[in-house]
Amino acid sequence: MKSIIIQFGGTGDLALKKLYPAYARLLEKGYDFNVLALGRRYADRSEFIKAMINKDESNTITNRLDYLMYDMEDPSAPNILSERLCSLIGEHNEVELIYYLALQPSLYEDAIRQIQQADAAVGCNCTLHKKIVVEKPFGFDLESAQRYNQILETAFTDKEIFRVDHYLGKEFMQNLLVMRFHNDIIRSIWDNRSIESIQIIFDETHGVDQRLGFYERIGVVRDTIQNHIMQIITYLTMNEPATLSSEDIAIEKVKVLRAISPIEDFSMGRYESLGALSGKVVDTPTYAAFKLSVNTYYFAGIPIYVRTGKMQKEAKSLIYVKFKNTTKKVMHDASIHENAVIITIHPELTIDISMNLKEPNTPWKSKPVRFRFNQAETFGANTPEAYEQIVEKILQSDKSLFPSMREIKEAWRIVSPMLDDKHPKEVYPIRTLPRFAAHMADRDKFVWFD
Repeated sequence: MKSIIIQFGGTGDLALKKLYPAYARLLEKGYDFNVLALGRRYADRSEFIKAMINKDESNTITNRLDYLMYDMEDPSAPNILSERLCSLIGEHNEVELIYYLALQPSLYEDAIRQIQQADAAVGCNCTLHKKIVVEKPFGFDLESAQRYNQILETAFTDKEIFRVDHYLGKEFMQNLLVMRFHNDIIRSIWDNRSIESIQIIFDETHGVDQRLGFYERIGVVRDTIQNHIMQIITYLTMNEPATLSSEDIAIEKVKVLRAISPIEDFSMGRYESLGALSGKVVDTPTYAAFKLSVNTYYFAGIPIYVRTGKMQKEAKSLIYVKFKNTTKKVMHDASIHENAVIITIHPELTIDISMNLKEPNTPWKSKPVRFRFNQAETFGANTPEAYEQIVEKILQSDKSLFPSMREIKEAWRIVSPMLDDKHPKEVYPIRTLPRFAAHMADRDKFVWFD
């Protein structure tokens, strides 16, 4: 079967930095597909290839990559697309068309309409299969997400719709499930009898002024919290699925999300120079801190603290699971440290287990020691990038790394209070943690794992 990826947004940042490198790696691994990039920026294929494909890439990708100057506002665009598709299909008897929408969600409706028109105009004596891929954020709130899904389902079945959250393609996410459910020693302590609290920290050093037009409509909640953070929380707290199939995993993830109330304990802010390059004041939130609980039998009572945002001093992505320190109380020894699991996502994937061991030449004095797993050291540095795994699953028709619509709807419900534009925002200096994050730690008597 011949597969053709039709890349909407084919001249954008996502395609340039993530998708084309992923396509190149998969073609080198032996996958058989062609890519038709759609965009308005370049007049012809040679100009497009020169600007968008790294000179160091092999001819494997350039030989399989075509370009069509495509303006979605042009009424004749669907006919232009169908003509090119007919040319690419040629004499093949069975063809799979994969429409990848690397577009703003507000353009989905026009894109779906044009896809339907192009499909209807494709005149070929072959069996056509279709898939559509959409990026996060899926919608801007619960209402728009439901509306966009209705639009998609006018042309595609749910099995044909792949909703991307690229964090699910990262090795650390898949390792969370294997760590929890393939190790009895972890399974036996991973609940509210042993865990005291969980922290999730996603600090980024870069700002958003280079893509202000996009980020101004998105903000930190839609950028990371509704999707990445909520997916991480489900993986940390879901019950063991019957199997690791996409359907069984989705069932358990939805149970977690339904057990979380809308977030009310939160604060947000924006860095002080936001919008300076454009010469205007922008009040879009770029940092947030919040607290929530998963009200299931095994995790009720465990506070989950999250902070995430832009323009911080240090890039940091980690999960800190702190266990109850019963030994310190029983032994009446404040120097005994708590046990913990620390999962570091950036700058490199590591999993540390912190335990207390006797310090040499002392009278039974213990010291916290970390036992570390390092992904690169153990399995090599050539672990596939997230988008390589995502695209590979799409080609295989495997939806195990894609959130279901039920998950997306529940996640929008949970973050809905944070979407209110009237909520006050602290203005924080760049490279500094907003004051509200420290205030939350002081109030709840915990320390951010820095």
